[in-house]
Formats: sequence, C-alpha cells, structure tokens
Amino acid sequence: MDTGLFVATLLLLGLGIVLVYSSSFAVAYGRNIGANYFLFRQVTRALIAVILFTFFINVDYRFLSRYGGMIYISAVILLACVLLLPESQAINGARRWITFLGVRFQVSDFARMALIIFLAKKCGDDGAEFDGWRSLFPHYVRIGVICALVVLEPDFSTSVIIACISLAMLFVAGVRPRYLIGTGIAVLPVLVILIKSAPYRMKRLTGFLNMQEHGHGAGYQVAQSLVGLGRGGFLGAGLGKGEQKYFYLPEPHTDFILSVLGEEFGFVGVMLVFLIFAFIVYRGFSVSLNAPDRTGQIMAFGFTTAIALYMLIHASVVTGLLPPTGVPMPFLSYGGMSLIFTMSSMGILLNISSHIKTDTISQATFAGQKRKASRV
Repeated sequence: MDTGLFVATLLLLGLGIVLVYSSSFAVAYGRNIGANYFLFRQVTRALIAVILFTFFINVDYRFLSRYGGMIYISAVILLACVLLLPESQAINGARRWITFLGVRFQVSDFARMALIIFLAKKCGDDGAEFDGWRSLFPHYVRIGVICALVVLEPDFSTSVIIACISLAMLFVAGVRPRYLIGTGIAVLPVLVILIKSAPYRMKRLTGFLNMQEHGHGAGYQVAQSLVGLGRGGFLGAGLGKGEQKYFYLPEPHTDFILSVLGEEFGFVGVMLVFLIFAFIVYRGFSVSLNAPDRTGQIMAFGFTTAIALYMLIHASVVTGLLPPTGVPMPFLSYGGMSLIFTMSSMGILLNISSHIKTDTISQATFAGQKRKASRV
C-alpha cells in the first residue's frame, strides 16, 4: 500500500489527540467533568478507529462495493430512525445522533461513507454511461434521499458537502459539465429557501457579512478565532499556552480547533499541518488515477475529495472566509465517530492503493505467460 499516505494519516491522528487535550481541558474543567474527560473519550475512539482502519486496509474494496446497495439502504434507515427519535434525544435542537451498543454516533458520517461506496459502484459498473438527464436521474435520487434526510435533522452544511462530493464523483465518472452546472442552477433557489427558513442560519450569515457590527453577537465566534490566530504570530505561544480556549472561543475543541493550533503553534504549525493535508490529498488523487478499475478510481476520488472539502471549509470558517458551519477538521477535531468514519475511509483508500501494484504485476505476469504460450 501507499506507505507515505499511511504515515501521514497516523501523524494527523496523533496530532489530533494532542490538540484535543490542549483545547478541551479548560472546557471540561468548566463543566465539572474532569480536565481529562475529552482526552480519554478521544483516545478510546481513536483506538477503535485504528482497529477499523486496519480492518478496512485488509478488506478488498471490491467486496465492499459488491454490498454497496445494502450499505446505502442501512444508511437511509438509520437517518430515518434518527428523525423518528423523541425530542428528548435532541442536542441543541438537532436530532443527528443515534446510540448503538452504548455508543452515540452521528449518522450523517456513516451516510456520507455509504453514499460514496454505493455511488462509486453504480458509476463504475461496466457500461455505465451518461448521455442525458434520464441516465442521471437514478443517481440524483440516491443523492437527494440522503441529502434531504440530513437537512431534516437539521444539518444543512453537511448536506451541502455530501451533495458537492457526489457531484464531483459524477463529474469524474464522465458526466458532462453542462449537466452539473444546470443541476447547480436548479438547486440554488432551494438552498436560498432553506437558509431563509431557519432564523439561526440567517443570523450566522448576517453576522458573517457584518462581522465588525456583530463582533459581540452573531460574529463573535469568528472574531475570537481571528484573535487567537493573531496572537499565535509566526511561531505560536507554545503547546498548552493559548488563551482563547479559556472560555473566549466557543467550542475550541471541535468547530475552531484550527484556531487553537494557530495560537499555540503559529503560522509555521498551521502551514505544516496544511502540507500534510496537501500530501494526503495529492496521494489520494494519485491512487484514484492509478486504481485498477473504474469503481476504485471513483471511490478513491470520493474519499479524497471528502477529506479536502472538510479541511478547506473548516479552515475557511476559522479564518473568516465562510460563516460558521459546525464542520469539524478531519483527524484533529474532537468527535469520536467522525474520526472513526474518517479513518475507515482512509483504510479503504489504502486498500485501493494496495491493489495498484499487485494488479499491475498480475497483469504483467499473465501477459508474459500468454506470450510464452503463443511461442509454443
């Protein structure tokens, strides 16, 4: 498999555990749950993530794609179950989590992974061609069902990200740009309606557009994030010495962990992390280009695009380029289930990479045997 991609993934996993502790001990202490509360939970889930990471590295991705339909249906059922839960199960007004065997996880993370596997399978099937709207309709239905259920949780930003990943996969699968552009234009009014229909979304948007006027209101989070980045300077204040996590910056261990990284490790630390992410994205797209079949190419592209989008959106929110969305930073933000499904996706990506050289050798061996047989 791709050793560089493997090492880069584990580097970010280790850095994430350190950052979660540094950014969360003040929050945990303030909530009277013990300074190490978030650290212990993250380490526990990181161990589970490593086990699943190893498991998926050793499971043939073609076996997973064979059962892509069942995985997709399971995701739809779980999303529907989340919406049917009583209001008492909601957290901050959102029903996004379900408890299984005593473990609570966000179903949209699983749904994203399931949709990528299923879409790669359907687009990668031999003879799958896109010659008009009729051929695209079944794919749009599959994407639309997942996105609609996620919006109803409500989780607008995750739904938009899932849609973007899916459309990018369709583009790589051979859909002409004019169809995707037409789809975007058609969906735009729906997005505007969804934003206007939720007061908190409009509040975030107006706070973002008028940050100086709403620095103590809707724009408070981003304003405090920028303060933390500014304090970090070039080399940072040092690990554990950041000040914004002391109840100035809301949710420093989840939605704004990059701000904590910037304050404690400075511009240099942020750029090093960005370089590791850039390397992962580069190697992921290389795996996609060289995968042994079309399904593997599209699947690798989907998982790599998901990592890239989540990283870019989180960084854009922290630096004030986008309004707050609640999107975590892959590997670094606190959130055990998000980490588990991210690591599982990377395991599948590494499994695809392991088949590139193996399949190439097998094909070369077969071709050599065929030449020898023809000579005889």
